[in-house]
Amino acid sequence: MLDVEGLSFARGKNTLFKSLSFSLKAGSALRVTGSNGSGKTSLLRLLAGLSRPDEGEILWCGEAIRKNYGDFVRSVNFLGHDDGLKNQLTATENLKLMLPLLGTSPSASEVVAALEEAGLDSVKDRAVMHMSAGQKRRVALARTDFMKHRALWILDEPFTSLDVTAVTALVVKLKRHIQFGGLLVFTTHQDLDVIPDANSLSLD
Repeated sequence: MLDVEGLSFARGKNTLFKSLSFSLKAGSALRVTGSNGSGKTSLLRLLAGLSRPDEGEILWCGEAIRKNYGDFVRSVNFLGHDDGLKNQLTATENLKLMLPLLGTSPSASEVVAALEEAGLDSVKDRAVMHMSAGQKRRVALARTDFMKHRALWILDEPFTSLDVTAVTALVVKLKRHIQFGGLLVFTTHQDLDVIPDANSLSLD
């Protein structure tokens, strides 16, 4: 379970949110909404343990994440607004480099299978710098196939640049993660009711 208690955060003199509290239990999702600059990305980075709040506490399974940070981050699958890919490497090379850093070492055939499932078979050996924005996003999202052991998925604008087919495939993965007891926190600017049962948190 993820518990947020009295969270406050400011960027410079601009307070993005104050005294924010909510809980998210296993098998549920939270959609964070708000206008540009409202603090959506800042909140997700706090929840992932990448930033520290000005006030308040974030608890994972009843314990403050700052007290057991190592175990907490091994429970998180975080994908930021930036795809986090190395442009000079191919899609295959990016996953082979990235996944061991995330604590998993799939075989070469498993990496290829994940890229094929993402519809990237024809470009899996192409340098990322020569891919479209949608293809890059699908490469980054392909790593979720190997993050099933991480209970808390935090995804910032995961549907950006995806076509209808890719959105549908991603929704299937997200729903499966929730159905198997995972937790999901995500943002989206798009008017997509992709997870109908998701709770909603507006920062406006």
